Amino acid sequence: MPTPRLLITVPALAIVLSAGLLASAGGPAAGDEATTSSETAAVTSVQRAVAQRLTAVLTPQGEKPADGVPVGLDVGIIGVLGSAADGYDVVVTRETDPAALVARLTAGLPAGARNSLRITTSERSADELRTAWRQVSAQAWAGDASQRSSYSMDLDPELGAVVVDVEGTAPAAGRLDVQRAPVEGVEPGAVVVRYTGESALASRTADTSPHWGGAKITAGSTSCTSGFTVKSKTSSTRYSVTAGHCGPNGTSWYSGAYYFGQTAGRSGYPNYDQARLAGSSYTNSIYTDGLDNFNVRTVTGANDGDVGDSVCVSGVVTKSVCGIEIKSLSATYCDDPDVSSTCTTYLMRGRRDDDRVIVRKGDSGGPVYQRNTSLARASIRGMVIAYDMSGVRLYAERYASISNHLGVVAITS
Repeated sequence: MPTPRLLITVPALAIVLSAGLLASAGGPAAGDEATTSSETAAVTSVQRAVAQRLTAVLTPQGEKPADGVPVGLDVGIIGVLGSAADGYDVVVTRETDPAALVARLTAGLPAGARNSLRITTSERSADELRTAWRQVSAQAWAGDASQRSSYSMDLDPELGAVVVDVEGTAPAAGRLDVQRAPVEGVEPGAVVVRYTGESALASRTADTSPHWGGAKITAGSTSCTSGFTVKSKTSSTRYSVTAGHCGPNGTSWYSGAYYFGQTAGRSGYPNYDQARLAGSSYTNSIYTDGLDNFNVRTVTGANDGDVGDSVCVSGVVTKSVCGIEIKSLSATYCDDPDVSSTCTTYLMRGRRDDDRVIVRKGDSGGPVYQRNTSLARASIRGMVIAYDMSGVRLYAERYASISNHLGVVAITS
């Protein structure tokens, strides 16, 4: 039977298309760096402006489009590699005019802004990739797919294709992974199927009021992680947030013996895997004990961040892990390969260069944040909802999507 999401009990599969603690400093655990090069590299205002313009064309403005197709294709972008500090390699569709795209992304900026962009043209067209995405989403699979469970997807700029990363080990020869055309009606090579090991929808243990993000929350046998504190855009009411798959509206949550709140505002699930937690008091602190260099951080900002940025994640099971690079802002994650309506779209996808495990079952709902390396401050980037590659790669709802869909803004003071 199909597997559910990032709860502490659920496996899944992935497809990728092309409070009471005092803030205390402590050293990172052995084997993890205190800071990463992308965190310490100087980024000029011009470089950041280019990064933000790229993010704007790669992410939906407002509600998520129903078809889940990466919106970057609307301007001819398959994907980007790199960072604001190092510059971006932008992979575009074959019909895209590189000069016109660079001009659009750097309009009004100093001439040096163009040096932040390197354009590579793919052999694929935007229409080919849209068709491939839609056929995968519609489950137009060829051959024996009886062993599939759940999946995620994104456009891969290095392959110039829709990459399908599937949970588990590769099947025997002649099965889905070795078929020349794994998806019906799609040109061979436009879809790449890979097998990634365990995947799942992804608990600190007794968080008292006012509640923090990164705390273990339980409802019966279900365990998840709280995200971060928000307030309504139309009133002063405060909430916490968590992943929508953790429980339906009306679910009551506890952290240890302490009442944490009740699920509210969950709508549009699973396309929106997010929900408010209401009914208690909440403040703008998050637990970050683990591999971060502070055990607690105060949230002082929030936005989506940009592709190539280095972020941290803090779940109750894995604790905090930093040095995660944002690889994409347009990924899709699906629970049931036989039901296209089980997909969550326009997600952040991230992983570390050393392939360290960054998310486990029970981390769902945990905050994704960018840290200040010298002060105990954090800027929210999103909220974990799933992982694949046995926890090496995460998927997260973006902050802008959470803010827009739930009608909230992060508490930053």
